[in-house]
Amino acid sequence: MAELRRLSLGSSAAWSETELTLTQLRALAVIQLHQPMTVGGLSSALRMSLASGSALADRLVRAGLLERRHDPDDRRQVLLELAPSAVKFLRRIEDRSRIRLRRAVAAIEPHERDALATALSAFIRVLRDESGRES
Repeated sequence: MAELRRLSLGSSAAWSETELTLTQLRALAVIQLHQPMTVGGLSSALRMSLASGSALADRLVRAGLLERRHDPDDRRQVLLELAPSAVKFLRRIEDRSRIRLRRAVAAIEPHERDALATALSAFIRVLRDESGRES
């Protein structure tokens, strides 16, 4: 797993060409999945303090990657959403990752692809089961 993580993170030219930290990238990915979300929700998802989550959001807003708006149902709540530049940036990372994965899967033998599909299905099932228990 460590080697897979190293290969996958170390070779992503799409994000390595930016000044973003891994935590900032994780924040963008979390917001992409759950937007709009509050700073509190982001902080909780990233398991950081509210102050740290707020500072992180501030940096991403200043970088033009996040936008803030007031919740129309509760004006005290501030919602975070991806800015168009962040949407493009994340799409570029996903596209490059997808291409790289397709090439890797195409390069392995058919019986290895079958074994990979079986193993990944089991892995996803276990992650879903664990995710249901955490809720």
